[in-house]
Amino acid sequence: MNIFFRILLAFYAFCLTVISLVLMIVTLNKEMFVNITSFLERNILSNKASVILLFIVELVFFGLSLMFLLSGVRSERNKKSISRFNKIGEIKISLNTLENIALAASRRSNGVKDSKAYVKRVGENVSVHIKVVVMPDINIPALLEDIQLRVKKSIEETSGILVDDVKMFVENIYTGYRSRVE
Repeated sequence: MNIFFRILLAFYAFCLTVISLVLMIVTLNKEMFVNITSFLERNILSNKASVILLFIVELVFFGLSLMFLLSGVRSERNKKSISRFNKIGEIKISLNTLENIALAASRRSNGVKDSKAYVKRVGENVSVHIKVVVMPDINIPALLEDIQLRVKKSIEETSGILVDDVKMFVENIYTGYRSRVE
């Protein structure tokens, strides 16, 4: 949930709290209810500009209510897997599975000491981000291009899911340094 959504939710909750408190007080005091309705009728509903402003405020609250209702119904499960349909039924492959396929393909290359893979869903396809630690004295551009091709081919052949791009990031060069204990 992003910060803008949280601020809207806090504002919405505050306004509903105030409205609920006022309605509870009005319910307990019949005279206050009559005074408020006559005030609204005389001062707000008789003025055309006030009616339009009140309608806009009500429309904003209706929109916020609808947005919060739909955000609770929306499923996050579809973001963590990709579904394919065939003649027999549905096939779901998790993004975690695709990350493991990418890791296996990237570690098969000579010159890679360690790697981490992240797969992001892009529509019905995926985008792969790989961070690697490479061995020294390796042609890095050639190694990374080889890894990109292996990862793309491996994911597409194994899962049948198309790979939009494979982004590589060299995190470090492996030095093989080990501390001595004296």
